[in-house]
Amino acid sequence: MDMIPESHQDLLKDETKAFAFVATVKPDGSPHVTAVWFNTDGDHILFNTMPVTVKYRNVQENAEIALAIFEPGNPYRYVQVQGRARTTEEGAVEHTHALSHKYTGKDFDMPEGMERRKFVVTPEHVTVWG
Repeated sequence: MDMIPESHQDLLKDETKAFAFVATVKPDGSPHVTAVWFNTDGDHILFNTMPVTVKYRNVQENAEIALAIFEPGNPYRYVQVQGRARTTEEGAVEHTHALSHKYTGKDFDMPEGMERRKFVVTPEHVTVWG
């Protein structure tokens, strides 16, 4: 995550357990925002969902995305990322469990047959505050 200054790299670490607030654009042009668990692979921000969600459908139509990641307990310190997202089935179930371990310490309680998709966000513009 070279685009994110060292001063805010801690917000991306698993120990911080910060949430990402994800903004996508609906087909009518209106925004959709939701909080998600996330992690990184060093180059991208990763999060996960089911293919029936609004955010998944939105990204299939418009890959532009924005995320805000706030320091837990201090909403005045954050990193905002704008970029493009792609989705994949590859490794999505395993990624769901990895995120669950980050936030809850255990595997995700996933019903049999639940479909998952992983979002891979490539940062294009970063703003930090605090």
